[in-house]
Amino acid sequence: MGNVTLFAKLLPFPASTIITGRASFSVLILALFLLIRGKRFVFSSFSDFAKVFGIGILFGLHWVTYFHSIQVSTVAVGMLSLFTYPVFTSILEPLFFGYKIDKFSLFLALFSFCGLAIIVPEFNWADNHFQGVVWGLVSAVLYSLRNILTKQMHTHYPSSQLLLVQLVATSLLLLPFATGLWEMVSEPKYLLYQVLLAGVFTAFAHTMWIRSFASLPVTTAGIFSTMSPLYGSFAAWLVLGEVPPERIWLAGGIILFCAIMEMIRQSSSTS
Repeated sequence: MGNVTLFAKLLPFPASTIITGRASFSVLILALFLLIRGKRFVFSSFSDFAKVFGIGILFGLHWVTYFHSIQVSTVAVGMLSLFTYPVFTSILEPLFFGYKIDKFSLFLALFSFCGLAIIVPEFNWADNHFQGVVWGLVSAVLYSLRNILTKQMHTHYPSSQLLLVQLVATSLLLLPFATGLWEMVSEPKYLLYQVLLAGVFTAFAHTMWIRSFASLPVTTAGIFSTMSPLYGSFAAWLVLGEVPPERIWLAGGIILFCAIMEMIRQSSSTS
């Protein structure tokens, strides 16, 4: 899912418009997939449906803030800011499942913030990198909450069903703010980008991602994804010509170090 960040730059539209197209096309693709496979689409109660729909609103806000972070700064800044979410998850997950927050996780969170501080030349809203980090952190918290809440619902419903409802919620939430949506889908090049974004990097990738929650803790699943900033930034270098400054690599090293340490901690606690 790391290369999805390229579309935030390749599509010259507001984040809300790109995400509306992404979610809407993903709904069509995933619904067709479920129809072909003859999957049932049933919730045990309206309460469960409402919960999953609400999670979808969090998901939509996460996507918009993530793409906006990249658009106001760079792919590297946006991705590294977002990928503090495994550390946020390690702090938030205990609050949902009723066990104590690990002190080492708190230490890793603070250390991750040190890495983010290196990215920012100055703590001034006029600085694009500072804006990118702030929006990326907001996106990270929203993503952590979405993953934790989705894990709770995944014990009762298949991943494809959960994702479909979340995508519908995202589409309905953002449609009123999708400026230039028709222009985006009527241009063949941009339409191709949207199909790739929706089919490969959303419907397929996120279904597999949610399915992983069935056998892995959310925190551990998050840790495995922390290599994304590396190949995402490399792809932005090749495709977009974005050459990250040296401090980005140092900051990324600190953030990924925290992720790896969290993975080791999780492995130790389950062995």
